[in-house]
Amino acid sequence: MTVQTSYKLSPATKSSKNIDLLKEPILLRLGIEHDDLPNELSNAVKILGFEGVKDEAAIFSDATGGKTEAFEAPLCILAVLLNPAHRGREKRLLDWLKGRGIIEEPVILEWRTGKEMETAGVLIRKLSGMLVSDARRMVKSNRELLALRTLNDNLQNRFATVESFIDRKGMQPFELAFSNEPVTSSSRSNVLADASFDGVSQVLPVASAGVSAIAIHFDRLSHRDDATLNAQLVTMEDMAIVESWVIPLGKLKHGWNYLGLSRTLAGLRRTLNLRVQLDGADDELPLLSLGGLQPLEMFQVRDAANDVPLLKNSLAIQVWCGMPGVVLPSWANYLPAQSEKVREGGFREMPLASGILDLATLANTDEISFEFAAILPLPEEKAVGCHPPSTGMTIGQIPAACPPKILRISSDVVVDNEESQDVEFAIVVAASLENARPLFAEQRTVDPGEGFSGWVSIAPGENNRISAFINDQIGVWQNIYFATRMTTPGDNSFAWAKFRNVSLMVNG
Repeated sequence: MTVQTSYKLSPATKSSKNIDLLKEPILLRLGIEHDDLPNELSNAVKILGFEGVKDEAAIFSDATGGKTEAFEAPLCILAVLLNPAHRGREKRLLDWLKGRGIIEEPVILEWRTGKEMETAGVLIRKLSGMLVSDARRMVKSNRELLALRTLNDNLQNRFATVESFIDRKGMQPFELAFSNEPVTSSSRSNVLADASFDGVSQVLPVASAGVSAIAIHFDRLSHRDDATLNAQLVTMEDMAIVESWVIPLGKLKHGWNYLGLSRTLAGLRRTLNLRVQLDGADDELPLLSLGGLQPLEMFQVRDAANDVPLLKNSLAIQVWCGMPGVVLPSWANYLPAQSEKVREGGFREMPLASGILDLATLANTDEISFEFAAILPLPEEKAVGCHPPSTGMTIGQIPAACPPKILRISSDVVVDNEESQDVEFAIVVAASLENARPLFAEQRTVDPGEGFSGWVSIAPGENNRISAFINDQIGVWQNIYFATRMTTPGDNSFAWAKFRNVSLMVNG
């Protein structure tokens, strides 16, 4: 809630007299000399005389005649004692108090000789009312505090119950932020065998905030009981170990193996580097799966000892993200370590604004025509619909939406109808449709400044994330093209293909 006042606050004064006006109850006198008031009244409460207003400051005088300038209204004015002969002077005081935000005007009492007891009675009633009001507010505050504590306890108990359930069921309450699926290769290069004793390293193409688990894919395993897989997650800014794992090879399985962090990452942005090394399996090394060709050298799989790329591929990896600071379930296999100091920098993920998605239009109008919009912006879903034809492909475009120096563009892809057949999705970054077509057709490789995700087949109900890495960043804005086609040409009914949560990643 924002409270607005109609006056301008003045700078705080260092005078102790001004501070006293804001701390203790006072009586104000108008047209009455201090010596004309009973000593018993002066000893019971602080009494100040109102002398007038000068430059938005009220002038008050004390028992000795000393003057004090007050820029703010006293917090507790019991009453104003007024000499009947000076009736009218109180208006200047009341106007000044209203200008300082006072809502309830103080009581005005005429001071007459012989009527002292009546005045004292009014003051007592006023003070008694204030005490009763304060007592009620205190009781109400205590009740509200108790209610808040009860709500907080209930919330903590419910949160603990949910955490216990997730832990007991082995559930992973996180979302897939990046996926580089394994590809088959005739060479079947074994990067662990080609690397030095320190193993291999892979820079993760995601922002560090929210990272909760990393999955690596094995195409072949060695089941030697005395061999272990050693993995570390390191920040490239200061080479601090964020997390480490020591896992017997016998606990690994063919396919995806998930390395869970002890707690979802939070704090400053960092660039993460995953290091994988084997100990005790020199004669029979498992085969780490590789992803597709990687145009950016920094994301190619590297030798951990000398940081030299081993191949032009990256590892087949998945990165899972959740709410920063959340503790992972107990099934996560980890040996926690902490980074003490981290400098600024690292990768930063930027979502593509909904207003940019609204600019999406059909690019290949010479090839595709429907009775409805083939490209449909869906701002409420942060998505763009791209309906595939029965044969061929639908290509959508967002002009000049990919800034210079971008490393990667990613998007969730989904077929949002269970009655649809499987659909293939792809993303291209290029300067024109003429440059994008041969990339979608896989007739050439990417040129500097371009990117191609490759085609990914998605069945209804599945949710995957595809990424296109931009090769050799250039200093111009590029167009974003996204396309869909039926995995098996033919029936394209109910093929509600959507690109959701499009994001761009920059370094720094």
